[in-house]
Order: sequence, then structure tokens, then C-alpha cells
Amino acid sequence: MIPVLSVNGLTKIYGTKKVVSNVTFSLYPGQIFGFVGPNGAGKSTTIRMITGLTPISKGSIRICGYSIERSFEHAISNVGAVVEIPQLYPYMSGLKNLKLFAGFYGKSALKRIPEIVKLVGMENRIKDKLSTYSLGMKQRLGIAQALLNKPKLLILDEPTNGLDPNGIVEMRNILKVLAEKENITIIISSHNLAELEHTCDVIGLINNGRIIEYKTMKEINSIVESKQRIQFICNYPNYAALTLKQKYNITSKVVGNSVILPLKEANIAVVVSYLTYKKVKIYGLKKIQKSLEELYFELLNNERPSTSIV
Repeated sequence: MIPVLSVNGLTKIYGTKKVVSNVTFSLYPGQIFGFVGPNGAGKSTTIRMITGLTPISKGSIRICGYSIERSFEHAISNVGAVVEIPQLYPYMSGLKNLKLFAGFYGKSALKRIPEIVKLVGMENRIKDKLSTYSLGMKQRLGIAQALLNKPKLLILDEPTNGLDPNGIVEMRNILKVLAEKENITIIISSHNLAELEHTCDVIGLINNGRIIEYKTMKEINSIVESKQRIQFICNYPNYAALTLKQKYNITSKVVGNSVILPLKEANIAVVVSYLTYKKVKIYGLKKIQKSLEELYFELLNNERPSTSIV
């Protein structure tokens, strides 16, 4: 399968400063890629090179097999993008905005408007003036505009920025529909790590111009599960810790009236049964595992090229 986006050894140098260094990754149809990193890490520069807005110093970018440098028009014809708040005309209706931009692409784009409006859930408000739209509705209309040319790759910069919780969930659902039903590959550049955790298939962490982690959410969840801890709230935590060490050679940590130990969910019942047999009363259980946000800060604080996200 040909990648929708193939980035190989991508490097950008301004003067003597290397702001993006040897970035390499590939994305396939229907994948949602979360591109994360602190301000100044190289996200925006990488996206600008992907969209042809900034020249490449070294390396290559291919979109649907076309080189962004040698076959720019073919490559960029497969791209739609929304950067922060979409730049639209507030005195016009949403529909007129779409018709205006569709005119740049021709009749096929004009015919797609009703389908796109339905995709982004704007049927009831599309004829209203843009000045009456909420931020979330403007974001939806921006995505509709970016879909006019039927792109294979959609690039979104902070699509949930400023949205309320309901708007964030609606945006998540729209993106999943675009990926799953339209088979569009989506890049989301964002600081909202909790939302990326629920939305993305792949996460890439960039810092100081380098990709320091690139993992599928399936891989991340597997690693997180293997590192999870179970907290047993009980009456004799020190005795419980000693008993488990003797029986299973498990090293645990006693905190207050609880003992915390590395344990897979499948083994919880065994431990509960054994502690009960040893006359330990268990008052409650709690799963403790790292979130994507915690893993993110851990990697930034211990930055190094690695094979694991923990």
C-alpha cells in the first residue's frame, strides 16, 4: 500500500540553526496522526514543509506518491488544511463561503457542498451568517472548506482549541467519521493530549526538531497496561506487602492504608483470594496507570532517542 504521506529524512536549516532534523514517518489511508511537542519543537515548520509553504533543506516528502518538490501541483491537490481559526468571511453565510471557495476548484467541488455540509453536521445552520456562528461551528465550516477538493490528507492545527467539552466531543466524532468512512488521513497538531488519546491512531512526539517517539495508540496502550499498578486498600498494608513478597516475589509499595504493586488485571482475583486467605481485609481496589500526558512529560524531561514511550 502506498502511504498517503511519506516523510523521509526531513531537515530544515535556517542559517546555522537546524530547526527540523532527520524527521521520518509514513501515514496510511484512514489514520489519524497526533503530532505533539512543546512550542518551538518543530511542528509548525514540519507542517509548512509538508504543505509546500517552506522549502526543504534536506530529505523528501511524498503525498500519494508525488514529490512535494518535483510534482507540487499533483502532491498538493491531495491536501486540505485548517490552521487555527479558519479565515472566512463573517458577513456571508456559511453556504456562500463554501460556494466562494468551491469556485476555485470547479463544478465537482460545488456539487460536493451538500455532502460535505452533512458530513460536518452543519445542515441546520449553513445558510446563517458566519458572524452568528460559535467557535465550534467556525471550526466545522473550516473543515468543510478544506474538504472541497476531496483531499486524501487533511492537516488540522489545534482543531479543538477554545472549544467547550461538548464541542470537543463533536469535533472528535467528525474526525473519526472522516477517517473511518471517507478514508481520509488526518494530521492533528495539538497540545490537548487527553483528547488525542481518544482520537488518534498514531502519536508522534517531536522535540528540538527530532521525532523522539512514534507509536501507535495500540502500542502505547499495551505498554501502559504492562506498567500499570493496582492499589489495594486494606487493614494491614505492611503485612500484605511482606506476604506478597514471600509468596509471589512481588515488590510493592506501602502508602498509608494501602499497598501498591505491579499487577495485570488477570491476576487481581488471585492476589485478592490469597490476601483474604491470609486474613487481610481488602476495602477497595484502584487501577493506577499513566496517561498520555504523563508519558509526554516524562519523555521531555528525559529526552533521548528511545524504543519505548515509557
